[in-house]
Amino acid sequence: MKHNFFRALSTFLLALCLFAVNAGELVVSDPWIRSAPPNAPALGAFMVLENNSDAQVSVVDVHTSLAVDRVELHRTKMADGVMKMVPQKSIPVPAHSSTVLKPGSWHIMLIGPEKVPTMGEVIELTLVLDDGTKQVVAATVRQGEKMMGEHAHDD
Repeated sequence: MKHNFFRALSTFLLALCLFAVNAGELVVSDPWIRSAPPNAPALGAFMVLENNSDAQVSVVDVHTSLAVDRVELHRTKMADGVMKMVPQKSIPVPAHSSTVLKPGSWHIMLIGPEKVPTMGEVIELTLVLDDGTKQVVAATVRQGEKMMGEHAHDD
């Protein structure tokens, strides 16, 4: 019983410490992963990236503690009347501005999870920036809003 309590407390404190993480001038807040059924082929990760520097910063890669086939950076765009998730080489965050990763817009795709995490589970994401620095954030699995419209992947 004590062991479970301390495990839950440790997870909570880690998530609290990493809720808003600042690496240099990039501040990451509200990182989360949309909950999904156990057989989901992919998961979406979302957060707010705020750049307080005088130069644009870009996320060029993401690593995760979750066993997945691959991680991709995506942006959802309307094309021919259909919303499509299009892989991107980077996610730009303009100087003195922010980029919001949210459903239906910029997001991180965790493709081919070995095991889909459950509600409340905390997954570590390491953001790799264009200058080579890395920023670790703890993303909590939670329920997201339902999205309207049709989606397709561009391969």
